[in-house]
Amino acid sequence: MKLAAIHFRHTYHFADLKIDFNYKNKPISLIVGEQASGKTAIIKNIYQALTWFPARLKDLRTPGVVMLDQDIMQDRVQSKIDVKISFPIEFGQLAESTTTAEQDPQSCHWQLYKTLNSSGVGLSKVDLVQLEQLVERYNLVLKKDPVQGLPLIAYYPAERLVNEVNILNKNNPIILQAHNAYELVPIPYTTFARFFEWFREISDIENAQIAQLFQSVLAQKESSNQSDEDFQSILFQARSQLHAPSLKALKQSLSIVLPEVTDLYLEYQPKLQLMVTYKNQSLTYSQLSNTVKNWLALVGDLVRRMCILNPLSLYPCEEGEGILLIDQIDVDLDQFGLQLILDRLNQAFPRLQIIATASHEELLEQADEYQCFKLDNKKLYEIQSNKVWQEYQDIYANLLKEVPKSAEQDLLEPEPNLPVNVQQLFEQFKHLSEEQKIELKRLMQSGDDQTSHKFLL
Repeated sequence: MKLAAIHFRHTYHFADLKIDFNYKNKPISLIVGEQASGKTAIIKNIYQALTWFPARLKDLRTPGVVMLDQDIMQDRVQSKIDVKISFPIEFGQLAESTTTAEQDPQSCHWQLYKTLNSSGVGLSKVDLVQLEQLVERYNLVLKKDPVQGLPLIAYYPAERLVNEVNILNKNNPIILQAHNAYELVPIPYTTFARFFEWFREISDIENAQIAQLFQSVLAQKESSNQSDEDFQSILFQARSQLHAPSLKALKQSLSIVLPEVTDLYLEYQPKLQLMVTYKNQSLTYSQLSNTVKNWLALVGDLVRRMCILNPLSLYPCEEGEGILLIDQIDVDLDQFGLQLILDRLNQAFPRLQIIATASHEELLEQADEYQCFKLDNKKLYEIQSNKVWQEYQDIYANLLKEVPKSAEQDLLEPEPNLPVNVQQLFEQFKHLSEEQKIELKRLMQSGDDQTSHKFLL
């Protein structure tokens, strides 16, 4: 599932804003704008509109997140959001709509309305005919092909923090249910609490499976009196039979997005704590910097969702697909991290459509593969980031060019004083008239410094 387009009418301070996403050629979309320009309003309303899919997937009577009254544009009585998504071809085609001329048979539309009545109270209305048809197709395909997973819809707001590392809860079956991978409520902030609960649960399960497997191997050796070489071959075969896709996917994704993190594990003795191998040093999770803690938890939470939505996949992060929304992705990142984070996320989760907002234009420096938008004065402009930075590079290259030698000019030296020809001056003086001689004498006397003569007398 991919977001093809979204259209806002009288939402927040946008009178008419439509965004078409080029997800087929550019899976990463970046919205850059100044503070208070409306980036959060855009990505928040995208998430809230998409929540109607997992809500209807859970139950056809379950509502998604409803638009807030304050999200209606000032001096307007109605706001509308029109959503268009694209789904895989293996799900077939939806029934033709009588109100919308379908150009893409693998697309699905739905609309959300919020209207203020005469008393100023907002009334919600939705048009989910095609969405409910799509949900029925998903349920039908999952029954026929259990390997087929569900699409990811994840939103991480700008306020991301780790409040508490809760790894004490265990044996909670709800943690591994598919609907636990979705949120159906507004998210003002996130603390990644579900990730730590899931990590404790999946660590206990997969570690128990590994222990049981090796116990069976040891019992087989004792009963058959095998040699050491045969026992080594049995251990090698047992290692290939280990089925721990969740922990493996987590460590592999962390190694891509955060190469400094090489391991993440639970230490049970002398006390239960979450340990991280960071830059070849074993540290507790609480000893990491806030930036590393937040990004480690975000990547871990993404892996959690992908594993839950694709439970029968050996490679859930590579095979799972869906939509990832991150607000203010450049929070707490230096310039080096800004240039790498989106590419690393795309490498770790190659089938996800990533839509992010940012305030720093440094993210555009290596954005040749991104679809970039500039939010300015309540309007959204698609920009060609590679052309912008190419202009900067050309200007910089021109500044570094050496001045050719042909352009260099010698400094002009003043001409030396030529000797005065006294005889020539005397001849010119003789040809002067009496008036000219008197005037010349007056000028010579007025230019002479008479004060110096007093010291000579």
